[in-house]
Amino acid sequence: MTGRDMRRNALARVATATAIAVLAPQLALAVGGTVVNGTTGAPQAGVALTLSSFRGGMTPLEEAVSQADGSFEFTKSLPAVSEGQPFAGAIRAEHDGIGYTEILRGGEAHDSVRVTVYSVSERDLPAPVNRVLILEPGGEEMLLRESFQFVNASSPPVTYSSAAGTLNFYLPPEAGGGVDVSGTGPAGMPLRSTALPAGPDNIYKVDFPLKPGENRIDLQYAVPYTDGMPFTTRSTYPGVNTRLAAPAGVSLEGVGVTSLGQEPTTLASIYAVPEGPAVTLTVKGSGRLLTGGGSGTGGQAEISIEHAPVSKELPWIAGLAIAILGLGFYHLLSSRVPQQSSSKAAKQG
Repeated sequence: MTGRDMRRNALARVATATAIAVLAPQLALAVGGTVVNGTTGAPQAGVALTLSSFRGGMTPLEEAVSQADGSFEFTKSLPAVSEGQPFAGAIRAEHDGIGYTEILRGGEAHDSVRVTVYSVSERDLPAPVNRVLILEPGGEEMLLRESFQFVNASSPPVTYSSAAGTLNFYLPPEAGGGVDVSGTGPAGMPLRSTALPAGPDNIYKVDFPLKPGENRIDLQYAVPYTDGMPFTTRSTYPGVNTRLAAPAGVSLEGVGVTSLGQEPTTLASIYAVPEGPAVTLTVKGSGRLLTGGGSGTGGQAEISIEHAPVSKELPWIAGLAIAILGLGFYHLLSSRVPQQSSSKAAKQG
């Protein structure tokens, strides 16, 4: 081999090494950082962590545990995602039986991630600040979708969880005990939950953890329906702001029930109800929430909404929640509900 060939090979090896060094951060991202207890402000040891990739779907890659100083490091790197996908993966942390999720953006360094967990409190649980009930009668069945919004503004911040339930709600006996439950925390990721009998007849409880920030618990159930039938909805939080919604072609009447007009995207009618534990409605007509501008040919609503403050950085997750739960309309309604006065605000621990 001539001297010229040797120099050419050496230059090629340098170029290859340089290219690998430049491309490595794009191909794989090392992940590590510190777990901090947001209640105490101190590093948190012994937290179980799971690293997942969003490449080709959510795929768990590796588990780790935070050390005495709160530090953690995964030996596996996070694969890069396709161009245009803003998020590369997530770290799930579990502390005191509660899961917390830290979303990892694509194309960024993830070697100093701060994962925040909180101490758990079972006392002074906050009451919901808003309640929305969507009624969709059709055929011999009426679908009901009920949402409760919570604001956890505890100081110092804690996560509320209780075996007695962070939400207690009334389930009409006509539902036969069948109810689907989902909860959405500040990270914006919907999670399935479970409702259990709470003791009194037709009262159920859900122990979905209420983390610092905005949280929502969604219910879906069905009852038999006949046109013009009376339907009683009850609240275990008599002072909560409540709004009702019904599709075009459906009317709701009742003592103290007042119309707030029509939502232009879905043509749904919105109603206010008086404060109190129970409201009896006369439900007439049938319909489902429509997409588009009310052509009458749309299907189940998939409503585009302005993201709540906690969702501004996670629009794709907010969209996922809407698609899964079918409750994007919740924000349209709750935005028309005035916040409660301090006398009715949720108690803080």
